[in-house]
Amino acid sequence: MLLALVLLGVAFLLFERFRGQIALANYKKELIARGEKLSPQDFVTKFDKADNGAPQVINAIERLQRGTVMPHNPPPRMRLVLSGRAIVGFREPVWVDKGTFREGKWVNETTTNHWAALAADLTTNQAVLAEIRAGLAKPVFNNQVDLREGMKMKLQHLAPLKSLAPWLGATSALALHEGKTQDALPPLLLQVQLPRTLAADHILISELVRIAIAAIAKESTWEALQADGWQDADLAQLQAAWQDQKFLTAMTHGLEGERVFGDVSAEMIRRSNENAISAIYGSREMFGDADDEAAWWMMWPGGESVVRFWRHQVYCRVWRFAWSHQEQRRYLEKMQELFEIAREAEQHKSYTKAAAALDGFAEGLVNRNFYAAWRFPGPEYPGMFPHAIKRAMRMETERSLTLTAIALQRHFIHHGNYPAELDALIPEFLSSVPVDYMDGQPIKYRLNGDGTFALYSVGDDGRDDGGDLSLQPEKTRLRVLWDRKDYVWPAPATPEEVAEYRRQAGRN
Repeated sequence: MLLALVLLGVAFLLFERFRGQIALANYKKELIARGEKLSPQDFVTKFDKADNGAPQVINAIERLQRGTVMPHNPPPRMRLVLSGRAIVGFREPVWVDKGTFREGKWVNETTTNHWAALAADLTTNQAVLAEIRAGLAKPVFNNQVDLREGMKMKLQHLAPLKSLAPWLGATSALALHEGKTQDALPPLLLQVQLPRTLAADHILISELVRIAIAAIAKESTWEALQADGWQDADLAQLQAAWQDQKFLTAMTHGLEGERVFGDVSAEMIRRSNENAISAIYGSREMFGDADDEAAWWMMWPGGESVVRFWRHQVYCRVWRFAWSHQEQRRYLEKMQELFEIAREAEQHKSYTKAAAALDGFAEGLVNRNFYAAWRFPGPEYPGMFPHAIKRAMRMETERSLTLTAIALQRHFIHHGNYPAELDALIPEFLSSVPVDYMDGQPIKYRLNGDGTFALYSVGDDGRDDGGDLSLQPEKTRLRVLWDRKDYVWPAPATPEEVAEYRRQAGRN
């Protein structure tokens, strides 16, 4: 009887293995027939190594010397106050931080930073920054990310490239503080163009870092537009730099690479029990699992060791044999579903239209029965990706607002006022009114009675509230513009708000 049960179990596992293998092979053939990219080779580009600025820039970034201010206490950028207006950072005589790095350690103490100290830090690193500029000027920037490495991939270039953005922003801010508007433009342009350094990576984490860098550059651009002395030709260059940035299309390409990364990783996991343990239980055991801590087996002597042995040496091995192909096919299916949502979002340029599909995608990952949980035990990696699409659409919206704000300033330089409507910017300053990626409609604009303007997106809810800066229901972060009913391009803080900001900074 026992032998019969064992044979039945083995037959069942064999059936599950063959079922998964056949389903996976057939689905891959279907995707390839559709023209989808499934091979790491599809993402390899040929270039002359001498044209590639990546090694030079990464090497130089690692040689930047920490100073009194940089890199941990850069000048403030577009520091929001409660009203939704913002402090112009380069106009501040000093800036205060509640902590700093000293001798390689974070120190929790209030630090007052001075522009002279920033100037000294930049002077110390002048030669290295010049080397970085030369590397960024090269025609190719390829970090040679190899998707064949799968879960063993090391993306050590991400942190250095992200850390470069504050250095460039600080260089621009110092020039603006000193009234040298023309000197502020070159580092600002480099900062806006910095996301291109990750464009060839074709993987999700790189796209998220690109968006983070672009968000910093947007704040630096806002700062620059508050300065006097710009010429139209200067702002035209800045506008062109922003026009070249793409985030939603790039995110779709990043997800394509992420699919290949996941597919390669699945093969690596199937070949190695250690890899399977790391994939299924790695984060749970590294950071602790609340469910495990409360489980009954933790109360028994040796219970944790028994469960660990069962998970690592029995279940993981059975899973690799019987169900790993099914997990791999499911991953590819869910990624394909996500691609189709992302491509629809590209077409309609509307988060409002994409939101229901993204929510449905996330819900479809959660509703699993007991047997499905055995077959698909790992963390739901595709479940993290809908938010990445939302972030890309937010950044596209911020790019639209930035392009429009630059065009408005160019109009002011030429005509001495802001236009009554955005159509007046066409074709002299814009080819068309930029799109609000939250609702798929043009960016919203209103000329105020005092000659200033309100420029905004409808925000996450897709509803035009007329530039309302009050918080959305259940949101509490007053200094996060996306938490407000509309995402409004900030006006400069009033003199009273600046005085209160400085008073609070001095108190802290």
